[in-house]
Amino acid sequence: MKVQLLKIPSHLIVAGSSWLSKIIIAGVQLASISYLISILGEEKYAIFSLLTGLLVWCSAVDFGIGTGLQNYISECRAKNKSYDAYIKSALHLSFIAI
Repeated sequence: MKVQLLKIPSHLIVAGSSWLSKIIIAGVQLASISYLISILGEEKYAIFSLLTGLLVWCSAVDFGIGTGLQNYISECRAKNKSYDAYIKSALHLSFIAI
């Protein structure tokens, strides 16, 4: 006797797993927030939340500088040119962004 499995299209499996992961992540976040508030209290949790948000913001403020710098360095190395000016400019832009 042959058992036939349902053939579910792959795009539905991908979409379903994406929604399931989002639901699980939201549940874990809610549980962790209530747990942290019970341990830290409201004021210390607010400080923790503020510092975490600032760290995420600082890491997101790249503006694609790293990727652009990588492209220019690769181009300069291929042409045997100096790329020191690009590195200095990228550092200046990074400090201005912060």
